[in-house]
Amino acid sequence: MRATLGSLAVLAVAACTPGQGGQDAGTPHVYATALPDGGTATWYRDVAPLAQKHCQGCHNAGSIAPFSVETFQGVKGWHTAIGNAVSEQRMPPWMPSAACGQKYRDDRRMSLDEADVFTAWAAGGGLEGDVKDAPPAYVAQQGLEWTDLSIAPKAAYTPNNTRPDDYHCFLIDPNVTQTKDVVGFEVVPGVRAEVHHVLLYAVDRAEAQKADDAEPGEGWTCFGGPGSNNPILIGGWVPGTAAVRYPTGVGIPLPAGKVFAMQIHYNTAQVREPDLTSVKLQYAKGAVTQALLIPLADPFFSVPPHAMDWTPAYHPVSTPNQVGADLRAWGVFPHMHTKGKRITVTGPDGCMVDIPKWDFQWQQQYFFDQPRRIKKGEAVKLGCTWDNPGDKPVGWGEGTADEMCLAYLLLSL
Repeated sequence: MRATLGSLAVLAVAACTPGQGGQDAGTPHVYATALPDGGTATWYRDVAPLAQKHCQGCHNAGSIAPFSVETFQGVKGWHTAIGNAVSEQRMPPWMPSAACGQKYRDDRRMSLDEADVFTAWAAGGGLEGDVKDAPPAYVAQQGLEWTDLSIAPKAAYTPNNTRPDDYHCFLIDPNVTQTKDVVGFEVVPGVRAEVHHVLLYAVDRAEAQKADDAEPGEGWTCFGGPGSNNPILIGGWVPGTAAVRYPTGVGIPLPAGKVFAMQIHYNTAQVREPDLTSVKLQYAKGAVTQALLIPLADPFFSVPPHAMDWTPAYHPVSTPNQVGADLRAWGVFPHMHTKGKRITVTGPDGCMVDIPKWDFQWQQQYFFDQPRRIKKGEAVKLGCTWDNPGDKPVGWGEGTADEMCLAYLLLSL
């Protein structure tokens, strides 16, 4: 069998076998209330350099964060909240367990010594200090370094008011006459309060046009997928996702003549307003390794009513490499909904990601520091755990009240 990139799409859940995961272990850290020398921490001298390194990428002027760390005035009065968020390990947001042992690019974690500086500063009253001690001004990288193409639907779309979850696809023509390789993207939701997720697919032009023509107005209903054969997932957005840069030298192919189907899941439980979500794209400037985002999933679970910390007896589910060649895994993108508690992905040589405290609001793609090898015939395992305090069973579904057990792997030959 001659392996091709397209043959990656044949991967599917093939068997179910039991397994176990691990939690972080060790003695809980006692966070500092003063500096090691007994002194009081100040913003300019002690905290600002660390805030630049760990916080400013999100907490900057113009971002959706509640305050900016670019100046002392931005953090004034926030010291207690900052100290609590750091000591409770809610900030910087980073869900993977260190016990997994996998190293990731873009790891947001700070060391315990660094965390102690924040908690000491908070305990000391959040003092400003001497501006002469301030570090040099720093401009955090925000968004993509460059943009080759910006796309959006032709007009704003107001979600359907007859159902709380509206899945709508929009046809967008990138006008590519030769294959491009997407190496980065940034989704900019129009109305964040109603945009649940965004998936960008490259699809057949005729199929997308037929679907678009079949419904009046902009786009078409696309519950579950874009309604096209062999779509190529370019990337996606869920709460917590920032600009995505694929690993250096890796890209997802956008074949000549293909068009985009931008699938947006709207949830109108809070608001219902006209939305115009956009996507920025980066193309490779030279040859790259072509990869695909391949899903691993268990769509068959059913979480019983009032079941807490519940894992199916048959988990983890196992997906074998049936491509006929060794594969390289460059990263993983786990996904559950709001009742998710834990998700694990395990490769043939060990843990790829273990998220013991799932938080729907802080989802992201995790790229490995080095690609992981999956030899032909070897399997990747997926396990999920949920809390269901409600009176009804919860199973797989696209709605916000439904659940998922899903992880995408970025794979290449």
